[in-house]
Amino acid sequence: MDLLANIKSATPPPFPDASAPVTKLYDVAPYTAFGEDLDFMWRWTIYRDRKLVQEGCSLTLDASRRAVEHVMAFFNVSAARVGQGDA
Repeated sequence: MDLLANIKSATPPPFPDASAPVTKLYDVAPYTAFGEDLDFMWRWTIYRDRKLVQEGCSLTLDASRRAVEHVMAFFNVSAARVGQGDA
């Protein structure tokens, strides 16, 4: 199986429960984002209505926060354009 097939068949991470070792990075309905310390990097995930919409990694928690803010700015601009009929 090639790499692309592995990526396509990967199960997206579930929405973390209260006991998950994650740091909440963003929480404004309908979006919630979390950071997870993997010791060698931080993995961040963004959920919309508890469904994964974006994930990535950063070297530090602060860099994860900035990355999530950047993605959320894009999502908010996109949502505003859809609301105005520009999409």
